[in-house]
Amino acid sequence: MRQLIVAFGLALAGLLTACAPPPGPVGYRNMQVEMTSLAAVDLNRLAGDWHEVAGIYDPAQSGCAAGVSRIAPLAPGRVEITLAECAGVGARTVVARQERAAGRFKLDLPGRLGQPWWVLWTDEEGRVLVLGTPSGAFAAILSRGPQLSRSRLAAAKQVLALNGYDPKALRAPLR
Repeated sequence: MRQLIVAFGLALAGLLTACAPPPGPVGYRNMQVEMTSLAAVDLNRLAGDWHEVAGIYDPAQSGCAAGVSRIAPLAPGRVEITLAECAGVGARTVVARQERAAGRFKLDLPGRLGQPWWVLWTDEEGRVLVLGTPSGAFAAILSRGPQLSRSRLAAAKQVLALNGYDPKALRAPLR
């Protein structure tokens, strides 16, 4: 009898697994969508002050997605990134090293911020910067000023959608 109950339980578990929906988003990104980084990133164009105008993140963990407030190019393939207090790791400056491909960086930070950061897009004038992580841990839309035009925000949202993020999940940073 016991073997019959175990066999029935295993068969039921197999049926439930077979009926389960396909894997969906992991983190905040649909992992079935291919993610691409910007191949022609000019680090000198990224230099200067930035404001996070929107992000996809967990407000229980931090008050913003990335908290980037300043970028300063160093040696080739390296940039210094200053993070605001809202990032959840304290205000600090860290060095990001470019990974194997252009537009992909690694930062020595704990948790979700320590995952690879990809530059998904920047506009021609260098006024908007969209960042994301392949894992979907977060995404951020940065602007040179605290406000962003509707057209630039719409373009940034489209870039996020093309990379598997749901733009409806965007939220303003908590200050």
